[in-house]
Amino acid sequence: MITIISGKGAPGSTTTLAALAVGWPAPVLLADCDPAGGDLAPGWLGQWVVDGTIRTDRGVLSHATATRHATAGDPATLIEHVQPVPSARHVGLLAGLTAPGQQAAVGAAGWTRLTSALAAFRTTAGQPADALVDLGRMSAATPWSLLLAADVVLVAVRPTQRHVLAARPLLAELAERIVPARLGLAVCATTPAGTREVRAALGREVAVEVPADVRAAAVFSDGTDAGAVPSRSPLLRGVRRAARRLHGTYHHYTPAELRIPALPASARLLTGGVR
Repeated sequence: MITIISGKGAPGSTTTLAALAVGWPAPVLLADCDPAGGDLAPGWLGQWVVDGTIRTDRGVLSHATATRHATAGDPATLIEHVQPVPSARHVGLLAGLTAPGQQAAVGAAGWTRLTSALAAFRTTAGQPADALVDLGRMSAATPWSLLLAADVVLVAVRPTQRHVLAARPLLAELAERIVPARLGLAVCATTPAGTREVRAALGREVAVEVPADVRAAAVFSDGTDAGAVPSRSPLLRGVRRAARRLHGTYHHYTPAELRIPALPASARLLTGGVR
């Protein structure tokens, strides 16, 4: 489980996580867990929300409602609330809240059940799937259960003075409860020089470096080009390298196992397919 969170401003955490999911070399669950309301579905996937392919009422809130009488998070209950992403067949979406007021309906217990389910999530074919979790901007409503259970917590930051200064108190707060080995940076809309400056200013390792690429970023943030994933872009090339490196940190395969076979067009995360 990898979570991403940000301080003040809009450094690009949602765009980064969506791109990371597209570049992930295995089935992956993209969970929009921003308590203030998520942007993954209305942004990148807005076209499919409009035409009814993706439902915004099926996700975090529906899972919390369906499991409200459960005492623990059963991963088997989560699959019913995950939807396939049309433009990335190996990605499943757990849609986020549509308004800040819905956070009260989830509650601390709902976030805790969801955390347990995400940590042990499997596809309908029984294949384990990693979880990429977007927590939005840090606030009093941020579900700490998702931060504490994560294998990696990424703080999103841009190589600007304003974003670096906003990241410092957030990193300090996270460092009080999360061990240094699990805390890193996602530097967004950057250059190699910008990444070096952020690393030096914040004293943390950079786990994900997202090259500045306005056109590709607009696909993931606002659904431009009908949300179609760009086949060639500096952003996707850079994020794909980071995705493979992060995935390889926790999964070990032989060279033969890393060869992903061609899939029929109907393949989906929900049937265990990968891209």
